[in-house]
Amino acid sequence: MNTPWEQCLKFRRLALGVFILFFLVIAAGVSVRVLGAGMGCPDWPTCYGRLIPPLREADLPPDYRQRYAVGGRLAEPFDPLKTWVEYINRLLSVLAGLGVILLVGYSWWRMRAFRRLLIYVSLIPLLLIVQAIVGWRVVASYLAEHVITIHMFLSILLTLSTLLAWAHSLSLQERPLMGEWRFYEVLGWLSWVLLLVQLFLGSLVRSAITEEGAEIGLQREVFLFHRSFSWVVLASWAYFQWRLYREPARHPLARRWALWTMVALIVQVILGAIMGYLWFKPLLQVLHLVVAIFAVNSGFISLYFLRNASYAGSYKSLSALSI
Repeated sequence: MNTPWEQCLKFRRLALGVFILFFLVIAAGVSVRVLGAGMGCPDWPTCYGRLIPPLREADLPPDYRQRYAVGGRLAEPFDPLKTWVEYINRLLSVLAGLGVILLVGYSWWRMRAFRRLLIYVSLIPLLLIVQAIVGWRVVASYLAEHVITIHMFLSILLTLSTLLAWAHSLSLQERPLMGEWRFYEVLGWLSWVLLLVQLFLGSLVRSAITEEGAEIGLQREVFLFHRSFSWVVLASWAYFQWRLYREPARHPLARRWALWTMVALIVQVILGAIMGYLWFKPLLQVLHLVVAIFAVNSGFISLYFLRNASYAGSYKSLSALSI
């Protein structure tokens, strides 16, 4: 029979696997948006009425554009690249769903003693159902920008819930922050909220580029504000990270995740500068958004560890952080 520590270790591995799957889904979803492949499969949950989409337009019926019309609009002309990018996005979503089923099943089987952890885990399938419904609305609304934005932020909630469940399985205790650390905690949360605002501004920039093209979209006020605002986000988190760096013994986990957040923010700014001034390509757009979403997750968990940094168990719990 597995010991409690071994059960927690298996849970952390499962949670980490689901978290990685969610990020693959996010990367695929961003690729869909960047390539304009959201209508690559005009119906849902099938793709052109099939479980596996065709490779050639000749494999579709002659009237496929009328047959798969959405919202009174003809289906887009068949493009194998767009169709298969959207199809792979859906396949990854199915794999992530199966991973969630496995994670929830194991949690209720082996981790029932951790009540708060069960709450976090049980939120994941509920959010996944809502995410699937919104994904259907993305297609049904013919890629309405506000629906796509909601879809993206639901993806962030899914990754945050999974990461919280993973973190809560560590042997940690909540510790009150005293004196100046109360201010630094508020500063950290403010920086994190600013990062969310920056992500929303990025979605507005993406909408402008989709509607008007990159040349005009990159001259819009929303892009100029988004570009300048990135330095505010970077500076506020840099100060928070510097304060944590000066306290390596008191906040080891928060310090580590804050550093990863800082690296992600720097990479995001560099990618944004390259796209804005040199090379506006789909691959860079995908990396730019995926790195930003990672920064949101790592920043959140850093702030969680700032409040939960005293180990209640053995040193094994600390060493399991890398699992």
